[in-house]
Amino acid sequence: MKICCLGFLLFGGCLEINTTNEIKSDGSIVRTITFTGDSAEVYAGKFPVELDSLWTKTTVKSGDKKFILTATRTFQNADEMNKVVGGRFGATLQYRVAVEKSFQWFFTVYRYEETNLPFAQFTAIPMKDYLSQEEMDWFKTKTLSGDLKEGKKSVEDSLIAERIGPRAEEWTTRNHFEPFFLAFLSGVAALNDPSLTTSAVESLKDSIYRRSARAVETGNFDTLHTIFRYVLKNPAAERAWRASAPAFEEIKRKLEFEQEIGTHNYVTSVIMPGLITGSNARTIEDNKATWKDFLGITSYFEYTMWVESRQVNWWAVIIALVIVLALMTGMIFSVLRRRSRV
Repeated sequence: MKICCLGFLLFGGCLEINTTNEIKSDGSIVRTITFTGDSAEVYAGKFPVELDSLWTKTTVKSGDKKFILTATRTFQNADEMNKVVGGRFGATLQYRVAVEKSFQWFFTVYRYEETNLPFAQFTAIPMKDYLSQEEMDWFKTKTLSGDLKEGKKSVEDSLIAERIGPRAEEWTTRNHFEPFFLAFLSGVAALNDPSLTTSAVESLKDSIYRRSARAVETGNFDTLHTIFRYVLKNPAAERAWRASAPAFEEIKRKLEFEQEIGTHNYVTSVIMPGLITGSNARTIEDNKATWKDFLGITSYFEYTMWVESRQVNWWAVIIALVIVLALMTGMIFSVLRRRSRV
């Protein structure tokens, strides 16, 4: 069983989404996002981030079938940027950014952090009920290192993935089943039919789940009402389902959003002032740090990308040199003056 059964959707991407943040010396940030895909994907405008009229947008054709939409916006500081990239849960990706600037006389030290907030829509059942902390840490480490890609997994990694895969799949399915069951319970309560009570439904929850698991795993949600009615053996189940129809549609919308997020490929880069002195990025070129393969982490966990750099304050160096030269000049004149008196 592949490790992707953990529910972290590592599919081939519909869109190639590259985000570049250029950190300026004054603390401002230029954020540029490129979306690469076919014409339908690019022009549909269905992106996992919001791009209002304050973004500068251009679209160009690249090759026979590829199009690239580039969106750029300058933020005066991290606070202004957070108001935009904070996003909305269930509608867009969400980010939290921070920029720190520390003056150290001859150098100015910069630190940029960008935290990707989890986008999984339903996590009421804790992961720790199915996976140990060691197993979760293993997955985080291996995902970020890229070791879980097909063709790169070691024999040991493959064996671990096989071992924890069924439990992780069960956890994901349970979490996707739970909102449907709770919405159905609300419909039962609203229906208020003595022949179908909430306590009776709850007593059969495990049976309903076992019958529904396959449909939930495959995303065949439209068959759930039939399964619920079959297990409960009560025609009132259909009416209870219809009573919660809007809730079911919202659940399906959120699950579709979650899946769509997972179909894209994401790369994030940060360009820093000066020279990079530290980062958790796997790729660093000059003053640019780049992260890939973090989608699997950000489904259910916060993940913070960070990078630090140091820029020489040449004005401070010049002032220091001027002071040293002035002191040396003064000392020389003082020595010459004393000699002339002798």
